Amino acid sequence: MDIRIDEKDQRFKFRVCGILEHNGKYLAVKIEKNEFYCFPGGHAEIGETSETAVLREMHEELGFPVKIKRLLSIAENIFKIKEQIMHEMSFYYLVEAQNPDDVNANDHIITECDKGVMKELAFKWLTKDEFEKENFKPTFASKFLENDSVLYVVNKFDKDVKITEFRVDY
Repeated sequence: MDIRIDEKDQRFKFRVCGILEHNGKYLAVKIEKNEFYCFPGGHAEIGETSETAVLREMHEELGFPVKIKRLLSIAENIFKIKEQIMHEMSFYYLVEAQNPDDVNANDHIITECDKGVMKELAFKWLTKDEFEKENFKPTFASKFLENDSVLYVVNKFDKDVKITEFRVDY
């Protein structure tokens, strides 16, 4: 069962994301109903660690296994989609394909069955500079890739962004 709470005009979710780099570009995804790109991933499930969740989600969406290189960020992100307030806790991991030959280096679209719901996922490869040009969420994502420290980010409505660095030995 996904870790999420849905109320009338509010939603909380525990999300994990895998940041896959290939030839200087990073894989982004636009989920059919969204107007923005984000890193691939999904909800953690009850009783599942964030590491296990990101490995599962990446395999489901990409069709091949990945391994974790390191934790890049933990982010608490509060934002609005239409009139709904979203409160998201996210773990962002730098990942790599277990077999680099499995990586599809082209932009592509797949249809995924996610807990019985069919969703279209449009994958696109972006450079760090292109995060700023595309409608990419979270808006602070490029900061994850500029640092050797793990970032703890608190972002409330893109007005009050606080970033704290800390070290994690992997």
